[in-house]
Amino acid sequence: MISFQFMDAMHMTNLANDKISPIREKAEKTLAHLKNLPNTLPLIKRLNDDLTEIEAKAKVFKKFDDVVILGTGGSSLAGQAITALRTTIAPRLHFLDNIDSYTFSKTLEKLDKTKTGIIAISKSGNTAETLIQLLTCIQLWDQTKIKEQFLIVSENSNNAIREVAKKYDISCLDHPNDVGGRFSAFTVVGMLPAFIAGMDAGAFRQGAIETVDMLKASTLENCAPLIGASIQTVFARQNINQSVMFVYCDRLQLFASWYCQLWAESLGKKNKRNIASGTTPVRALGTVDQHSQLQLYLGGPKDKFFTFITLENQPPLPALSLSGFEHPAIMTLGGKKMGDLMIAEQRATIDTMRNQSLPLRQLQIKELDVTNLGALMMHFILETIAASELQEVDPFDQPAVEDGKKLALEYLKAA
Repeated sequence: MISFQFMDAMHMTNLANDKISPIREKAEKTLAHLKNLPNTLPLIKRLNDDLTEIEAKAKVFKKFDDVVILGTGGSSLAGQAITALRTTIAPRLHFLDNIDSYTFSKTLEKLDKTKTGIIAISKSGNTAETLIQLLTCIQLWDQTKIKEQFLIVSENSNNAIREVAKKYDISCLDHPNDVGGRFSAFTVVGMLPAFIAGMDAGAFRQGAIETVDMLKASTLENCAPLIGASIQTVFARQNINQSVMFVYCDRLQLFASWYCQLWAESLGKKNKRNIASGTTPVRALGTVDQHSQLQLYLGGPKDKFFTFITLENQPPLPALSLSGFEHPAIMTLGGKKMGDLMIAEQRATIDTMRNQSLPLRQLQIKELDVTNLGALMMHFILETIAASELQEVDPFDQPAVEDGKKLALEYLKAA
């Protein structure tokens, strides 16, 4: 059973009622749309698909010492976010999601190529960055080993990466044609790295299913994804134009990166009335960014909405047994655990912001496991889709970036 909750639920409900009032009719239609999603949205319907084929491919790659996963954006971030929770060491996973030649070459240099698997993920199969990553690896590899050490994930269509697969006899797994990259966490894109990392991919999906089940039973007053979407939509009209994801857990840093792509790419576009929509997502890590960003949040422009994600149960470390010290900064720590300081710091930050009437919500997770991560990711997928409905944009396209892609290829041809 999933175990995360909005700690200030009454405050959120009251705030939601206040903020939803101007858009109540649209919010009611959005709730009906959300409840119909399990019947219409492929990424949800596919949650009960058989994982046998994906797990079988994963077993092949678990035999390697290292596995390099090529891909960018949604083809990489979901796998990174999920496998950040892994508890096993082998095989080592290397997500190469950029085309920085230095990082790419240095990563490959330290790997034993005879004991390394390569997985290339591209939904369209035509992503230039992933293609050049893959073709570079092929060029550097023992040509007789490519078939047994490489795997491609893409749509089953006549695309560029499938042509590479055919030429080198590389096995393929199908990326669903009707699920966009940033929404693909629960497909092969997330499940394959999870299985390779020794994680329970079924439990990850189960968390998502439980979130969907809660959605089906919700009302306008307690539908968490709709409340979050409604509040941020109305705040955006009041120039609260940044959405800060403040996570107090190192293992959620990559989840925050995944969220930033999901929110930005789904909502940042012109709506049906040709008005620019969307708010800017920002990643923050507690307590680290209390020392780098918090001054701006407290003393700077009041143009941000904050989502705090905290852990109720901190991993156990011994309480400090101190003697022979006099400095109060040290003595304050006596008898305390590191987790005690983490809880105190996150509470102090949140309360300080509340005291300044900054718009925020706190979501507390009892235990960070793969089921709760699945629930968390599905919550924010649903919240993003709800926000897109309220803001009258298509969450599944990204038309503004296409011009840049075309221009980059033109420059490449001319180089």
